[in-house]
Amino acid sequence: MSMDLVKDDLAALCAGLTTDEVDRVHRLLHEWNVGPASSFPVQLALLTKAQWRIAANLPRLMNDSRKLIELHLAEYRRQSQAIADDFAGTMDGQNKESKKTVEIHIQATRQGAEQIRVQLADADAVASRIKSLMESAASEWENIKASTTAQCERSEQVSNDLRDRFALRVMVRTAVWFLLALGIGLCIGHYWIR
Repeated sequence: MSMDLVKDDLAALCAGLTTDEVDRVHRLLHEWNVGPASSFPVQLALLTKAQWRIAANLPRLMNDSRKLIELHLAEYRRQSQAIADDFAGTMDGQNKESKKTVEIHIQATRQGAEQIRVQLADADAVASRIKSLMESAASEWENIKASTTAQCERSEQVSNDLRDRFALRVMVRTAVWFLLALGIGLCIGHYWIR
């Protein structure tokens, strides 16, 4: 009965094949069943057995892997905690230094602001003095300007008077010279004609 099933399975496998192909399938099955130790069925059986051995060792290997991962994870946690503690210590030190630096900076800023306040007060006093000096200089300038304007007007008056006198003197001299020349000319002409 099992032979019939094999034949039926073989017949189903070989359905639609040519006679050459059916012969090849028969030979292949025969070689598989009767073949040497290095044949495909033997190799397949060895491979399957090796796979089952590995599958049997798989739970133990998974357990070992889990333990190894837990060890690595514990080491990682320990190192992470050490790094975090070191970082926290470093940050505390830097925070203290930063606070000191900020306090020094605040103190220096206050001193600088106080010095600036003093200098601004001095500058304000100097500015007030300069303002009063400039106002007095402006009033003196106005006085000098008025005085200079009056002097210029007087100088112009004197200049006009001198020019008028000079013009008069020139005319008088010219008239005197002309009369003198005329008198000399008349004298010479009178002596000459005689």
